[in-house]
Amino acid sequence: MKIAGIVAEFNPFHYGHEYLISKIKEDGANRIVVAMSPNFTMRGEPAIFSKKDRASIAISKGVDLVIEIPTIYTIQSADIYAYTGVKLLSYLKITDLYFGVESTDASLFYEIVESLNSDEYKSKLKEYLDDGISFNNSSKKALGNINPSYNEILSSPNNTLAIFYLLAIKKLGSNIKPHFIKRIESGYFDEFDANKKIQSGTALRKIIETGKKEKYFSYNLNNYSVHVKNNYFSLLKYRILSIKNEELKNIQGINEGLENKIKSLVNFNNYDELISSLTSKRNRNTKIQRILLAILLNINKNECSTNNIDYIHVLGLNSNGRSLLKEIKDEIKIITKVENDLPKSFYRELDFSKIYNINSLDEKSILLGETVSLSDI
Repeated sequence: MKIAGIVAEFNPFHYGHEYLISKIKEDGANRIVVAMSPNFTMRGEPAIFSKKDRASIAISKGVDLVIEIPTIYTIQSADIYAYTGVKLLSYLKITDLYFGVESTDASLFYEIVESLNSDEYKSKLKEYLDDGISFNNSSKKALGNINPSYNEILSSPNNTLAIFYLLAIKKLGSNIKPHFIKRIESGYFDEFDANKKIQSGTALRKIIETGKKEKYFSYNLNNYSVHVKNNYFSLLKYRILSIKNEELKNIQGINEGLENKIKSLVNFNNYDELISSLTSKRNRNTKIQRILLAILLNINKNECSTNNIDYIHVLGLNSNGRSLLKEIKDEIKIITKVENDLPKSFYRELDFSKIYNINSLDEKSILLGETVSLSDI
């Protein structure tokens, strides 16, 4: 059986994702499993729609099973996010991994993977880091120094994730077969274009925030509650003003005295102003957003120091997905509802969901957001 895996955020789910699913089915996949970001995303922001809603949409569009990538891995660097996603999918015994890229020259991706282990790369990386450049940009510059043709590949976050997926497969010693699917119509950074059916995720989030345009989605946006980062600004500001320096120093991502810079800020009026005040050559925008999210959720370095995944949390499934879970139910804990004696790390995930839903103040809805119907398991 050909079981296809996808690592995704679906933030939001759009026509580009439907295109990817159609290509997977054309390729003969019998099942499609998605490891998806939770209520908070890689960019350090709340997902525009809840994890439950995004999973439900994905199932309605042809996915068989959606499982959750825990928040503590989502807010770390892209390589950790990618590795965790692939590792979770490997528990479901996927045979193939599909991902969208801007370039389908697979040979260059594999060359970059090999270059990451070279002495030349390590030497150049250290040189750029010593100049105060962020790790992400230092890595890109070091690779571009080895081969300038790498620069085009590395200019796209989707291509970078593809490299990390290849590294994850290699690290796991897996036989999972990777598939490079060329993105069409819109790239990662593209702004809204009224003439295109497929928009970038960035453009679509702006559309949803500023004025819903149904024609760019194959489902009714009015059925879903919208979450944006400024909904959480007051709580974040309270956390920053009340947290002690020693506690702040232990928050995931904080280093090189950044806690002092954060505590020195007194007058900041919104999320973007706060991010702008903290961004530097060493700490770029996305890293700062992840750090602020870690402060909001009180995620410390110790929590993020392990990659010991001891459960699979199911967000959505159909009958095909149910059959996949039956095959592995004796190999790893499968969570479909909130109950006693679950792994401690899952209860932390529940805490994060409560913060995400803080404006609803509806405990029942929050618990339902962690639950799927699975009477057969």
